[in-house]
Amino acid sequence: MKRRRIARVAARSALGVLVSCGLLVGAQRYRGEGMVLAVSPGAKTITISHRDIAGLMPAMVMEFPVARGENLVGIGPGARITFELIGGPRYVVKNVRRIPAAPIDLTGLAPTGLAPGGLAPTEMTPRMDTAPLRVGEAVPDFELTDERGETFRLSRLRGRFVALDFFYSRCPVADMCPRLSANFAYLQRHFDGRLELVSVTLDPKWDKPGILLDYSKRWGADLSRWHFVTGEADAIRRVAGEFGVQYWIEEDALTHSSAVGIIGPDGRLAARIDGSSYPVRQLADLISVELGVR
Repeated sequence: MKRRRIARVAARSALGVLVSCGLLVGAQRYRGEGMVLAVSPGAKTITISHRDIAGLMPAMVMEFPVARGENLVGIGPGARITFELIGGPRYVVKNVRRIPAAPIDLTGLAPTGLAPGGLAPTEMTPRMDTAPLRVGEAVPDFELTDERGETFRLSRLRGRFVALDFFYSRCPVADMCPRLSANFAYLQRHFDGRLELVSVTLDPKWDKPGILLDYSKRWGADLSRWHFVTGEADAIRRVAGEFGVQYWIEEDALTHSSAVGIIGPDGRLAARIDGSSYPVRQLADLISVELGVR
């Protein structure tokens, strides 16, 4: 009897290995896409806010076991991924791949006939002067100017969760700055005072405090919680570089990438989300996990 029990245990163990490796005959496979909310110590489970998985489940937040041997190095909160679910009825995650950042978009800096306000030669060449922060690193303090013309320091938000993005008010591409601002407007409503929002312009020559104040009204911003900031070009370039955002001005056009940083109450980077082509629900799910709410 003891040998039979050992044999059954061994068989179940072998079955688990086969499912984990995706080698089980008849195992079902489904492809998914989503945003990572958390990875457990030892990468044994991964929590994903995913889109609809055709034929299996609607969009939702799920914690999945990770297939044995799956490499999740570099995959953390905020990473946008594709993955496979293998098994049935118990599924494991395999073949996790980070979605590459979209190519930097070229968008018109100003509508036709609107003067760009003069471009400094140093703004004509793309460069990354500052190495992007890694998740868990302290975010350096910065001093810029808010929509009322008052000094704004990131350090004054210490002790609260902060979502920070980059935009410019004249951006004409709906899927770029307007989408990011719409996402922040949603977060403002959804979290109702539990989250600070900071939007940093990439076009400080045009986006002076008065322009930012008008822009804030467009989105119904509560300026006690949503801060629009501008400042010296070099200071903004340093902050953008810390969050992995690249941009430059060439022939009166602004070329830039997009990113949202989530900063914890301890002032450390909790997550970074590259790009803008994801459902705002996934961003809200990530922040909910960080806040410890649902």
